[in-house]
Order: sequence, then C-alpha cells, then structure tokens
Amino acid sequence: MSKEAVAYVNQLGMTDETARRVFLLLAERTSTSRLAWDGETPEIMGIELTPADIPALAAQAGLDPEGLRAQLRQLKQHVRMDVLEHSDGVWEIVYGPSYTKPRQPRPQPVTEANVGQLHDFAMPGWDRYSTWGYEVGLGHYYAQIIHNSDDRDAEPRIWITPPRYVVRTIDELAQAIADALAPYEPISIPASIIKMYMTKPPAPR
Repeated sequence: MSKEAVAYVNQLGMTDETARRVFLLLAERTSTSRLAWDGETPEIMGIELTPADIPALAAQAGLDPEGLRAQLRQLKQHVRMDVLEHSDGVWEIVYGPSYTKPRQPRPQPVTEANVGQLHDFAMPGWDRYSTWGYEVGLGHYYAQIIHNSDDRDAEPRIWITPPRYVVRTIDELAQAIADALAPYEPISIPASIIKMYMTKPPAPR
C-alpha cells in the first residue's frame, strides 16, 4: 500500500464519490519506492491491472466488473491522468502531481516589448557578473560586462553607457558589446550570437 499515493488522491478533493472510491482503491494498490522518493509524493505513479484483478477490485468498490471498467474509462474526466485499456484486457493507469499541478508558463525571450530593466548576460566566460538593461526614464540601453576571472566589484572591462554610447535598441547594444569584446576573444563574436546570450530565457530553477 502506498501512503503517498493515497494521500495524493485524498488531497484532490474529488466530488464524485464513486470515482473517488475507485481511485483510492487504485492508490492503495500502487507501489512506490520510499527509499527513492524519501517519503515525498512521486511526480508520476502508476498501476497495471490484469483481467484477473478486475472482479476483486470491482467487489471492493461495490460495483460489478463492467461497472468498474466504466469507472476506469471515466477517471480521466475527473483528474488529469493517462488511462490505457489494452485489447488483452490489461489496464495501464498513470497519474501523479506532474499531471495535476499548475503548469508553469514557458519563459519568453527578452525583446524590446518586454525588456524590463536588468538582465544577465549569459555568454560563457562572461556570465558570472555581467548585466545589461534599459534605462526607462532615459530611453537607452546599457551593459556592464565583467570577465568571470575578475572581481565582481572591479571596474567592468566593458561599460556601455552614455555619453560614449547612446544605444536605443537591443540590436545596437548587441553590436556594441560584440565590438567591445573583440580584443578579449580569440575570434570575433557576431552580434547575432551576442544577442542570443542577452535575450535567451532564464534557465528553470
């Protein structure tokens, strides 16, 4: 018996009592490794039912075998899950928090439309302390590019800011960074690659 699976079903708050009873019976028969998950609810859990399992499970649910099969087919109407009914009478049912927890929106790349104020510069070798951003009130972009080997409090090797640079677009800023990086890199880095390192979405945490 999996206490984690039972707890998961109980916290779903299912309003259909028959469906809830059937799902709880499935949860009780679900095997989970407590060592692997350290007592936490696994993201994905599953159970396989053979034709021989159906009559006993149906009796526990207070249903006949065909009534249980009907409930199994309808379970995913109550809770997000996968219910696979095979031609040989075997059922595969896969469920868990990964199906039901809110989906996180996919991070979007930075553009002029959503630029905000401050961003990391993700180019390898320069990604530890370097930042770039947009001065909302002044209408220009800026960058402080610091090599990873430098002290984070040191003067940036590259500082793109007025009055020397007055940059109005992300493309212009990428080109300015590419030009300024040229003496420090063995090959010239195209502005398009610099822009990629500026604007790619942050990695999931």
